[in-house]
Amino acid sequence: MVHFPFRDLEGLVAMKFKNSERGQSILLFAILLPLMAVFLLGILDYMLTNARTMETVAAADLAAHAGAQEITVLPDGTISATSAGNAIAVEYFNAQRPAHAQLISVSCGRHQGRPACFVTARTRSAGYLLPARWVTVRAIGYLAHGVTRGDQ
Repeated sequence: MVHFPFRDLEGLVAMKFKNSERGQSILLFAILLPLMAVFLLGILDYMLTNARTMETVAAADLAAHAGAQEITVLPDGTISATSAGNAIAVEYFNAQRPAHAQLISVSCGRHQGRPACFVTARTRSAGYLLPARWVTVRAIGYLAHGVTRGDQ
């Protein structure tokens, strides 16, 4: 391989491109920084909303199972639900609920042909990137065969 030196042609070409690309990195930074900030804010909004929803699901699920323990099934198969199951479910939910959750309704009795307690609650989304909205959570707790509050 033969190399012919043409004075400092490489250096001149490099300087020519360097002088014409002076603001490229600043422009790239100015474009990408807001996009990255919106992307990270979206991830934070999703993660916080998901965490709030899971906390509300856990509280509603425990309340539904606690309320279902108050249901009695008579020997002839009749389901006897009193208001005590509803009251216990409300008490359990209020004792364990996160600050951002609200209880909407509790219904203990026969659901889908089985003795169960149905709890509906809602929680607020984070609202950092998207507008804050209500997320509805529903939990159902079935009475396990042979398990009552006195067995615990």
